[in-house]
This record gives sequence, structure tokens and C-alpha cells, in this order.
Amino acid sequence: MNTRLVVVLLSVTVHLFFQGCQSRDQSAGVGTDALHIAAAANLSYVMDELLEDFRDRHPRYRDLDIQVTRASSGSLASQVRNNAPYDLFLAANTAYAEALFHDSLTAGPPVVYAEGVPVLIYRNELQAGSGLDVLVSEKVKTIAVAQPELAPYGQAAIDIMTYAGVFDEVRDRLVYGASVTQTFQQSVAAADAGFIAKSLLYGDKGREVEKAGMAVMEFLPEEYRPEALRQAMVLLDPGEEAAVDFYSCLQGDAAGKIFTRNGYRIP
Repeated sequence: MNTRLVVVLLSVTVHLFFQGCQSRDQSAGVGTDALHIAAAANLSYVMDELLEDFRDRHPRYRDLDIQVTRASSGSLASQVRNNAPYDLFLAANTAYAEALFHDSLTAGPPVVYAEGVPVLIYRNELQAGSGLDVLVSEKVKTIAVAQPELAPYGQAAIDIMTYAGVFDEVRDRLVYGASVTQTFQQSVAAADAGFIAKSLLYGDKGREVEKAGMAVMEFLPEEYRPEALRQAMVLLDPGEEAAVDFYSCLQGDAAGKIFTRNGYRIP
């Protein structure tokens, strides 16, 4: 084989090799100048404030493309298992984060960053003097609840109704949303009542509740399992510096204050 042909073949081989590497990197989200966060749906409103605080504390990320995917914790955990290119996962409870850790899909154990609080919103014209007995009224045709197998707030709603002794009587009136934010939309748009996250009573969503003419009912911790709403996060890509810094930022006092004034508890 002549020398010129050898050089040509070698050049083609090297080109194809690097082209293949580049293709694999792009499909895995490597080298994309962006931070990818998977966030439980109840964080929809508070995430903007948390990210603004993060950029203020870390000016070098001011122009960083930060992409947040909001969905139910169960749905996001499934996406992580199917190699979705997230750098950080903020779940609505510890169970989903712990399961990923135990299956060696995270860079470390889960860290609790906040505790969610469930509330009931219901039409103002309904009488609620006797607590959750309001749900057994003939005027209540539909009660919006997040799917308990996907969203911790859905299970909290079941626990609250069971504790109050009304679940069996109203179970046929339940309509299920895929996430707590979908349940919120069902509650303000069509249902007579709905169990949502207290954090959704703030900002634009809070104004929707007022506009829809809905009242709010809160619950004592003994009426559900607060530990089931302890929200945990796991770092998925320790090589992504922005993810590591945001992960640390969420554990600080400033983030804790943001969570507290947006309807969460800090355990």
C-alpha cells in the first residue's frame, strides 16, 4: 500500500473516532454549558427565588443557562434511572432520593433541605366549621388529590382524610393529578376542594387561589406524617461545578429563610 493512501485512511479513521466521541458526549449532556436540575413540582414557585439568590452569591454563574424540569418526584426519579442528564435532583420526600442512592445512581447520600406542608383549599361558600367534615357535604362533588404513588402530597392527603375518618365516605369523589401542581390547577379551575402544597399559596399561584374565591385549611403534624414530606436532594454529577455550588447553597441559612417564607418548614 502506498504511503499517500495510508495517510488518507489514517486521517479518516481519526476523524470518525473523534466524531463518535463528540456524538456520545452530546447525547449524555456533557460539555453543554448548562446546569440541569430536576425539581419536585411543589418547588415550582420557590425555585425562581432560590436561583436568584444563588446567582447573587455566585456572580460567575450570572449568565449560566440553568434548566429546571418540574414534575412529580416519582416521574423524575424514573427519568434519572433512564439516564436523563440531570446534575441535581430535588425530591419532595426522602424515599425517592434514598432509593437512587442505594442503587448507586447518585454521588452521595440524600440531604434534607426542607419539609413540605400540606393544605386543603376549598370553595369559600362551603361551611368548614367542623374541619374536614366539609368534604362530606353534598355540595362537594370533586376533591383534587395528587396521585399518592407518584407524589408525596397525594399520600399526605390520603393520610389526613383517613385520620379525620372521612376517606371511605369521599373516596369516590377524588380526582387525581399527576403532580401537586396539576392538582393545584384542578383545584382552582374545576374541583370543589383540593389538597396541595402550602408553598403553592405564594406568588402568582397564591393570587390564583384568591381569584378563584377559595379558603385554606391547615393541619396539625399529627394528622399526617411530616417525615414523609421531608424533602431531600441528591447530587447526580459531582463533576459539574455549578451543581456542587447550588447543592451547597441550598444547605445554607439564606436558602432556609427563603424556604420558610414560602410555606416550608426547616426540620
